Amino acid sequence: MKISSFATAIVIGMGVLVSTAPAGAPMGPATAFLGEGRWAVGGEYGYEQTDLDAFGTVTERFLNDSTFFWTQPFRIDDLTSNMFFGTLAFGISDNWDIFARVGAADAKDKIVALSADTDAIERQNDFDGSFGLAWGAGTRATFCRSGPWSFGGLMQVTWFRPGNSDFSVVDPLIPDESWVGEVELSYWQAQAALAATYQVDKWRFWAGPFLQFIRGDMDFNGAAVLNGAGVSTIRWTSELQESTQVGGHFGANWEVSDVFDVWVEGQITGDSWLVGVGAMIRPEKSFGI
Repeated sequence: MKISSFATAIVIGMGVLVSTAPAGAPMGPATAFLGEGRWAVGGEYGYEQTDLDAFGTVTERFLNDSTFFWTQPFRIDDLTSNMFFGTLAFGISDNWDIFARVGAADAKDKIVALSADTDAIERQNDFDGSFGLAWGAGTRATFCRSGPWSFGGLMQVTWFRPGNSDFSVVDPLIPDESWVGEVELSYWQAQAALAATYQVDKWRFWAGPFLQFIRGDMDFNGAAVLNGAGVSTIRWTSELQESTQVGGHFGANWEVSDVFDVWVEGQITGDSWLVGVGAMIRPEKSFGI
């Protein structure tokens, strides 16, 4: 793929993503920096906080086998996640890198059960998921250079499966009844970013816009408990979606030596933010292609 074609793909990708987004995974530098045939290994850490919406179907089955279905909206407040990744990257050309990552991420938030009845009280409780598998892949490219300036872009996708959490919440319409069980979150995020980079000696500073989206599921399995006794089983499957769409990202990369880089970065949207750090070692020996 030519770099001009890659630039076009970035712009088209950003246009497609305009309908969705929450905070995502660390992105790192938004221009290529490995060089043709060179490879690198590294690590990244990110901490994010975001708000999400969820909407799905609740199925309640009573002891007499009668079953009821209804739609139930939820709001996820302050989803926070720590994420750690090991990264492997390769330079296709001097202007085009690809990378893959694998690691672990947790998730903590407040899940709020909403109600269409404006007189009903919103009910909430904490989700506290332990570390689970996270993995992803992406690519970054430099489109053009002019003196100390360079312009480029990045696209990546990251999947998250944090650990399950025990969960209980009071029924939004029946104050004496609680839903008690376990919640599972699984979701994936895609990001497309553009950036301008300015180099001063061994430092590169970048900033630019980005778009991102999230799609996933929040599943609950448990029981409805009334006055201390189980009266029915409760199941819900809700689709997650973002609260905001467009954001900005910025960062600084320090080339410590010919083979070692470190960076810090930030991402922010109307309802989310992320801070991240990363490091990458580029062995002197290339693959010779």
